[in-house]
Amino acid sequence: MRLHESAARTALCSVDPATGAFHEIPALPSGGDTSYPGLVWKDGLLWVGCCSSHEDKTSIYLAKVRLEK
Repeated sequence: MRLHESAARTALCSVDPATGAFHEIPALPSGGDTSYPGLVWKDGLLWVGCCSSHEDKTSIYLAKVRLEK
């Protein structure tokens, strides 16, 4: 999800279906032009791909995230 309140960034978020409470999990290294996230759940890992321009030019990044319950 792209968040904007302090600075634009791509972050993983969760929503509690019972209460509607919204929580940011980790913010991914990102900034500037952030867009087009893609998510795949495979073998117990969340694979996250996204665009970001936080390192001087827009690039595509891929992260593997282990989510704890």
